[in-house]
Amino acid sequence: MKRMIISAVVFTSMLVAACGPKMIPGLDIEVADTPDNRALLGLVEKFQQAYETKDVDALVALASPKYYETSGTSKTDDDYNLEGLRTHFSDHFKMLEKVTLNIGLKDIKVEGNTATIDYHFLARYQMKLPSGERWQIKDDVNRMKLAKEDGKWKVLSGM
Repeated sequence: MKRMIISAVVFTSMLVAACGPKMIPGLDIEVADTPDNRALLGLVEKFQQAYETKDVDALVALASPKYYETSGTSKTDDDYNLEGLRTHFSDHFKMLEKVTLNIGLKDIKVEGNTATIDYHFLARYQMKLPSGERWQIKDDVNRMKLAKEDGKWKVLSGM
């Protein structure tokens, strides 16, 4: 009798696991294989590629016209909108060479037409400074907020 109960529990567990959502393979976190999650992962990949190639136009194309960045501070003098995003990346990339960006996903949440992507990033680049060249590493976590606009995901903040 005990053996039948154990067998039933194991069989039920296997059925539940088989009926669960399919996950996207190859990620460090579990992400359900949905069209929205696939689109969001594609956006993160485009973000990484555009950053590494210093393609300001491609980065701005990922952003919503409603883009607004607070820079994570309560001060307003460092906040910027979509046009400020263009200026931010243009100025930032002028000093950089040999750029690499590694992104590790921490979490993806979709709620209707909004989403958040929590990610860890490690950016490495060589800076051209008046005092000479030096390597810089930025290692941090960030949250990208997104909205679905005209059927496409666009970044509202967090680039």
